[in-house]
Amino acid sequence: MNIGLIGPPRSGKTTVFHLLTGTENDPNAAFKHEALHAVTHVPDVRVDKLAELSNSKKKDYVTVEYVDTPGIEEGSSKQNWFEGQVMSEIKNSDALLLIVRDFAGDDVSELHPEKDIRSVQDELVFADFVVIEKRLDKLHRQRKVKPATNEEQHEIAVMERAHAILEEGKPLRLLELDAIDKKLMRGFQCLSEKPILAIVNVADDKLADSAAQVQALNASLADQGINTIALSAQIEGEIALLEGEEREEFMKDLGITEAARDRVLRASFELLGMHSFLTTGDKESRAWPIMRDATAVEAAGVIHTDLAHGFIRAEVVHYDDFVREGGYPGCRDKGLLRLEGKDYIVKDGDVIVIRHSG
Repeated sequence: MNIGLIGPPRSGKTTVFHLLTGTENDPNAAFKHEALHAVTHVPDVRVDKLAELSNSKKKDYVTVEYVDTPGIEEGSSKQNWFEGQVMSEIKNSDALLLIVRDFAGDDVSELHPEKDIRSVQDELVFADFVVIEKRLDKLHRQRKVKPATNEEQHEIAVMERAHAILEEGKPLRLLELDAIDKKLMRGFQCLSEKPILAIVNVADDKLADSAAQVQALNASLADQGINTIALSAQIEGEIALLEGEEREEFMKDLGITEAARDRVLRASFELLGMHSFLTTGDKESRAWPIMRDATAVEAAGVIHTDLAHGFIRAEVVHYDDFVREGGYPGCRDKGLLRLEGKDYIVKDGDVIVIRHSG
């Protein structure tokens, strides 16, 4: 997964980036006006347990690349913010994390998380509006020279629908499209089409009330297709430096049940409609990301395209059964290892072996 971080200046966005990736802050980063990149893995105790049972030589987790971009201010879409290098850094992102501020400081007089979320989305919508309008203008000019082909007529219809919803100030993620139309739109790499998870970066003394705040924001932003979570980047950064019982005790005192990094990763998976299936053996135990409605043959393709082309069947057992029975021999003895065809819908936690020809 590739996830882009966006948000207003001074929102703590880069602090969140370092928190999620475990990297160190560069005090000069704010003056460089360039994107930051870091790759991290998604912690998964299932991989650890499978590796133990299979005596695996290697463990591989789902990886996420985070890209931190310069702050978006009101009017950024009219000042070429979305062009050039910055745009290229986030146009391939699978989803966006929108970080807004809810902690006091000498550099800010008022705090308006919802207003900031909507303001950044407005910039995304306007940037997409410019892209779609340019494409529509070109298509209409071509029609004056020669009649549109069936493909061009279809594209014009999709572009006009996109143009209309953007003109209303709404994001493209609210536009209902079939698979063909989604593929067409994907070529324009529109930002308001991407799933967004808004992160409210709160002061540590607001953590106790953050659940109610998130509930209110989610209700207010439901019509925009935006989900929200809250965290305190400053206090979470301090927690990340602790270990063992001291860390658990500190989290308990603050009412934090799950580390911010894990919460954001889990929420990102849910946002993208993804989960993981697993493979295990003496060479490697691994988690593989896949869409929730993906089939067994698609899972084979995630591992390697040759497996999908030569797919015969999938041997499937759920992780819970695999662990309870101590591995494949016990699962076979209990009849828990199932043979599934290419149309089988893969479940979260399925342990799979792909049988294939060639």
